[in-house]
Amino acid sequence: MSLWSRRRARIVLWNLILAVSLAVGCGKPPMRQVTGTVSLNGKLVEHCKVGFFPDVTEFNPDRHGFGFGVTDAQGRFTIQHPQGEQGIWSGDYKVTFTLWVDSKGKALPMETKPSEVEGGVKNLFPAEYEAPSTTPESASVGAGENSFNFSVTVPAASAGG
Repeated sequence: MSLWSRRRARIVLWNLILAVSLAVGCGKPPMRQVTGTVSLNGKLVEHCKVGFFPDVTEFNPDRHGFGFGVTDAQGRFTIQHPQGEQGIWSGDYKVTFTLWVDSKGKALPMETKPSEVEGGVKNLFPAEYEAPSTTPESASVGAGENSFNFSVTVPAASAGG
């Protein structure tokens, strides 16, 4: 092999190493599994939509993740990224809760838009829990176990803002 061929092979090898290093280094952060329970006035609730939104002043989709879950009959949820992956990225989050019920108190199916329900709807959680900017609940997600048990107490007269 000539000196020129060896130099060329070395350049190709270094370019390949550089390309692989950049590709590996530019990946998204690892997803962290997030689970927990939600109770309202001491009772575990089913059909509650739980949202985890980054607690940041300026949202950057390349650095901040968010996710949602729905509680089962035992009040348990698992957070899932909107693109389908289980979990969210490490970071600090504001946590929202909504549990829409119809005029008869029956929980709405998740795909139902509250604005389209005849007879009106009510969120069993106070209005402040609906938005990341107003919810008093927060959570910090990191490596290891991320299990959160949220307990919201609402006086009967003020439930459903």
